[in-house]
Amino acid sequence: MSSSKKHVLLRYLSFARPYRWWLLIVILAGIAKFTLPLLIPYFTGRLVDRVILNTGRLDQAGQLSLLWQYAALLAGVIVLTGIAIFIRGFFTVRLTSSIAFDIRQSLWKHLQRLDLGFHQSRPTGSILSRLMSDIGVSQQMMNAGIVNVSIDAISGAAALVVLFSISTTLTLIVLAVLPFYGILYRKINPRIRQASRDVQEQTSVMSGSVVERLAGIAVVQSFAQEKWESQEFAVKADELRGRTIRRGILSQTLSASSEFLVSLATLAVWIVGGYLAVAGGGITVGQLLQFTGSAAMLYLPIRRFSQINITYQTSMAAIERIFAVFDVVPEVRNRPGATDRVIGMGGLDFDDVTFAYPSGPDILRNVSFTVPPGQHVAIVGESGAGKSTLVTLIPRLYDVTGGAIRIDGVDIRDYKVRTLRRGIGIVLQESILFSGTIHENLRYGRKNASFHEIVEAARTANVHDFILSLPEKYDTVIGERGMNLSGGQRQRISLARTLLQNPRILILDEATSSLDSESENLITEALDRVMDDRTSLIIAHRLSTIMGAEKILVFHEGRLVEQGKHEDLLNAGGYYRHLFEQQFGPLQELVARSGLMNDFNRANAT
Repeated sequence: MSSSKKHVLLRYLSFARPYRWWLLIVILAGIAKFTLPLLIPYFTGRLVDRVILNTGRLDQAGQLSLLWQYAALLAGVIVLTGIAIFIRGFFTVRLTSSIAFDIRQSLWKHLQRLDLGFHQSRPTGSILSRLMSDIGVSQQMMNAGIVNVSIDAISGAAALVVLFSISTTLTLIVLAVLPFYGILYRKINPRIRQASRDVQEQTSVMSGSVVERLAGIAVVQSFAQEKWESQEFAVKADELRGRTIRRGILSQTLSASSEFLVSLATLAVWIVGGYLAVAGGGITVGQLLQFTGSAAMLYLPIRRFSQINITYQTSMAAIERIFAVFDVVPEVRNRPGATDRVIGMGGLDFDDVTFAYPSGPDILRNVSFTVPPGQHVAIVGESGAGKSTLVTLIPRLYDVTGGAIRIDGVDIRDYKVRTLRRGIGIVLQESILFSGTIHENLRYGRKNASFHEIVEAARTANVHDFILSLPEKYDTVIGERGMNLSGGQRQRISLARTLLQNPRILILDEATSSLDSESENLITEALDRVMDDRTSLIIAHRLSTIMGAEKILVFHEGRLVEQGKHEDLLNAGGYYRHLFEQQFGPLQELVARSGLMNDFNRANAT
């Protein structure tokens, strides 16, 4: 085993440390399960020699008495074996399930800490495959791998002692096949290991594809691509089938070869042992029966080693994939000595901020501006100008690659991440709600909120009356992602959820751009109340929605090119005016049309 594999296996075993007593019980019960049956061929041999062949020259009553004694002993062995099997199975289930639970919990917590870049660069299905499928597969490592190998080693050693005590010659015949099996194992096992990795990787690919397609099933159906998707799924499933078959063929090759070697050795034992028994070579018929029965116990680990091996390789492939995620270090994490104090007034300062995704060009370049506490600032620019990226830097969904962002004069990297984010509320263009009740979704950001506070937040967000119109009101189940609600309803619930968090800084990323006019009016009215006395940043595509902002920041190709009030920016004739005229037409024509409309309105008034 390579050093890296040993390291991964040791890390996996560290999760078993709290359950080491259960592991000990499982191993002891397993040893009992496999060593107690060694008594069966022993008693069988004694029964043949002393009762059936009557080597002790007993009378019939003595033979029958000895028969019942051996029968009672065999019955005791059977009962004890059954108890051992139950104890082993009971504690094995508890052990493997508890280890899987702990790994899954630890991995889930680690996934929560990983920054947004990690999650956006990997398919959801691939992450899900590691969290569910791979951890499920890894359970076999403890049971079919570590436990069984330990049991087989001890049971095999016990069987070997028994065999040598009966006949050294026959034992050497039994052991003669082991070098051939070792050569076979060394040739086939690396191919089994690679085949196992291939199966796990293809399973991950399929999981990612399935999750993505099911999430976008509306697109699939609207484009009538069900048949094409079925064909694509069949291609991936066929690849998985092929890889699984290849792994199975290799496993069966090893299994059939080991069975052939074992059978060959057993035949040799029968021939040589039979000859020795007939020729008076120091072994009785009963001892020969005991030897062959005990040899079967020694060969049992060899017979099932091919299956244990495939389980081990599959589990190792899964465990390596699990710990590959554990080894991803979060880019965004608490600095040593980070402060736990909450955001105060919410003043915001960007100081020569630059940002680029790993191995990519700069998205933002040398951005500097200041937002006093409580000011409402609009951010505008063409698609791809860096507006959304800019606001994701404030709650440290990503970290700046140059410069600094400060809140109340403190570098945001000097706040604890959790404390920082609890003081910042974000409402996105596409609101994400979770399956569950409206009540559960509203209190998601503040679990200890009272029902009265929840209702007040809903009133402020203009969604309380809508909720009361539902059959179950606040206990209405809204389904996955809230897809049985309209966009405006989801947006208002999202706004209420953010408001309940009571953030000092509010970020609105195209919060009304995809809504109809009625929903937009309701949201706009709610936002006027929500933004009161909060530092607010509003990203908007439609300039008509932000003309009254106290300050407008204009971005172009990742740079802040202008800032100021609407009228001042129009008069400056710069890039903002270019954006304005793209939406509304040349400014001179607008002014002219505005004058004609005023004349028309005055005429109608008279």
